[in-house]
Amino acid sequence: MDKYAIGLRSITLIAATSTLAACASANNPTPNATTAQSATSPAATSPATPTLTASSLQPPSQDNKYTRTSGRPKVTFDPCTWLPDDAISKIGFDPSTRKRGNDMVSETIVLTCDFENADEGLQLDSSNVTLEEVKQKYAGRTQDLTINGRDAILTPNKSSSEDCSVDIRTKSGYFGVTFLLSTKGGLKGIQPCDHIVDAATALEPYIGKDN
Repeated sequence: MDKYAIGLRSITLIAATSTLAACASANNPTPNATTAQSATSPAATSPATPTLTASSLQPPSQDNKYTRTSGRPKVTFDPCTWLPDDAISKIGFDPSTRKRGNDMVSETIVLTCDFENADEGLQLDSSNVTLEEVKQKYAGRTQDLTINGRDAILTPNKSSSEDCSVDIRTKSGYFGVTFLLSTKGGLKGIQPCDHIVDAATALEPYIGKDN
């Protein structure tokens, strides 16, 4: 067989191979970038608890001579670093006003985060004080609630006539949502307990089922 015949046969084989490959590709298309990413990206699975890393937002250490002898559990859920901005926006507060409140780490622990809008302040507390202890402290002033399956209580005027709180049971103690009415809000006719149950219901899932 001469060189010309051999070359012609090679070209024919290459063309046939290319045709078969094209057919196989058409019948079994390669996943595009979006499909492949959906199968392997972390975004396709349940996201981890969001954690804000700004140094000014970090909670204090819970290890001191008081906590070591208190017999109470440490507080896992920290409202200042676990709650994302969109969760705060959805309940009507400005996430850019986020700041740590007056954390307390002693025989009992209270981790606090503060927010604002034009009419109210928002105070979020996560504590190892039990819900029963809160009910006892404000005996006769609380109303029993259930928030997304968790025991909770509503307490109007917890520390003044211009505030309202919902405290939700957690494994370590309670998560508290408090609205603090400003003078401007009062002049608009807003009541401290307006929409607070809705806000507590929206924030409760961020505690996490293990907490």
